[in-house]
Amino acid sequence: MLWPALLTGPLLWAAFFPLDLGPLAFVALVPWLTLVRAPTTRRRRYLFAYLGGLAFFLLALQWIRVAHPMMYGSWLALALACPVFWCVSLFVLRRIDRLGRVPFALSVPVVWVAAEYARAHFPTGFSFLQGTGFFQPVGFGWYFLGYTQHAALPLIQIADVGGVYAVSFLVAAVNGAVFEKCVRVPAVRRWLKWDAEPRPTLARIVPATAGVAALVGGALLYGFKALDHTPFVDGPRVAAIQGSVPQLDKSKKGDLLFDTYYGLFDKAVAIAPRPDLVVWPETCCPFDWCQLGDGVKADEPDAPFLEWGNKNLAALYGRHKPLNTLYGLNGLVWEGGRKWRYNSAVLLDAAGRPAGRYDKMHLVPFGEYVPFRETFPFMQTFTPYKDDYSCRPGEHWTRFPLSTGGRTFTFGCVICYEDSDPYLARQYVRADPVDFLVNISNDGWFDGTEEHEQHLAICRFRAVEARRSIVRAVNMGVSCVIDPDGRVVALPAETVAASVKTEGVVSAAVPLNDGVRGSWYAAWGDWLPAACWALVAAGVVGAAFVRRR
Repeated sequence: MLWPALLTGPLLWAAFFPLDLGPLAFVALVPWLTLVRAPTTRRRRYLFAYLGGLAFFLLALQWIRVAHPMMYGSWLALALACPVFWCVSLFVLRRIDRLGRVPFALSVPVVWVAAEYARAHFPTGFSFLQGTGFFQPVGFGWYFLGYTQHAALPLIQIADVGGVYAVSFLVAAVNGAVFEKCVRVPAVRRWLKWDAEPRPTLARIVPATAGVAALVGGALLYGFKALDHTPFVDGPRVAAIQGSVPQLDKSKKGDLLFDTYYGLFDKAVAIAPRPDLVVWPETCCPFDWCQLGDGVKADEPDAPFLEWGNKNLAALYGRHKPLNTLYGLNGLVWEGGRKWRYNSAVLLDAAGRPAGRYDKMHLVPFGEYVPFRETFPFMQTFTPYKDDYSCRPGEHWTRFPLSTGGRTFTFGCVICYEDSDPYLARQYVRADPVDFLVNISNDGWFDGTEEHEQHLAICRFRAVEARRSIVRAVNMGVSCVIDPDGRVVALPAETVAASVKTEGVVSAAVPLNDGVRGSWYAAWGDWLPAACWALVAAGVVGAAFVRRR
């Protein structure tokens, strides 16, 4: 019987937002895992494996279609592509299962974590490609098993050791152990119409199950110990402004965008005590930041235009001098005889001088660039824009200075979905560590769907992994301050749900993790998925050897 495999799709979907039933994730994979040993043909086995994944991703990703009518194609394309990783996982699990000695409590988490890592970096985002000319941050790092546990603070503290992958490993291990227990129940085997004896033997399953229990218990003990620390030190006061401007109105840069964010800027500055830093969401500043590239002379034909654009931004800033302000806007740089567009964050310091610019590195396909547009012009039809809106990726992790109270702090910025890429965020605490992080985003595309809350859930893990607070300024929400334990400590409304699709200002002192300059994960990176891939390779080779014998 293969139909139980299809239950995993809705079960796993329910573990994420909008339902957010996180505990379901510990058993959601169990029905799908029956495909590993089900007596059936190869075609039917992998068809049902794919359909189970398709059921999940169609449900989970449906918020993508809300952005624009053309995004229906992107929703379907991504939902059709992601289940391929489930089929590959099934293939590997079956090979390892041939050994007859490896319990699911070990093989499932190893294979699942390896597949999550591959999906988050495929095809050109793998770190080993750096320096080859082929490296480009890309992939889809949403909907990992670990993200279902965002609210379980003691459990997610192990992310500072192995990243979100460590939490995914735990959740998958429990699924594997539960599966082994379930298929040994005679009633379950009769329902599945399985005649063969279960494997591995019970003598091997008991220690594996005990090992999973010890692993989960150890993770919780580590988490409670990590949470039992001296209070964080109050850092600079920040004000993150959040409007609720729909994307159509925002794209026009019309009166609604101007009036909303001018008013929120005024409101933020009027808060007592006055903030040391005001943060705007991604591309919500109505003016572009214009700049000549390195080595370009000021008498270039576009120089007057560049000067005009920055005068408008200076006039906006000048309403409340002196005040450090981080603007999310389009960066336009004249270089090499052409105008390059960036998705940027620009800091103007208390004297009105540019104090740094960060350009987004991990661009969103079809939203910020069109893959293979020159080779396949028809790809433009999958974007929400009529004209070419391609951005150029940034190359530097900018450390922004923030001087206040006789001390200079530093902070790093990740823009939009860059907070779903653990690699980017942890670079800020590996060398020359910053004091805190900022995430600016425009989630106005998604009009109050579950995307807002799911995006916040992902960002909480970056705080734990780096052991740094994160200040979020997000159009349409959820703006907030997250402390280094992953706890949301300030919102524009009473709850996360009430903070979606609302206007407000998040005002708080940034909790600083003074004395802790980084974490194991920041230093060693993705050692866990690398180990999982090594074990996968060993298992597949071992299975092939056993088969030849």
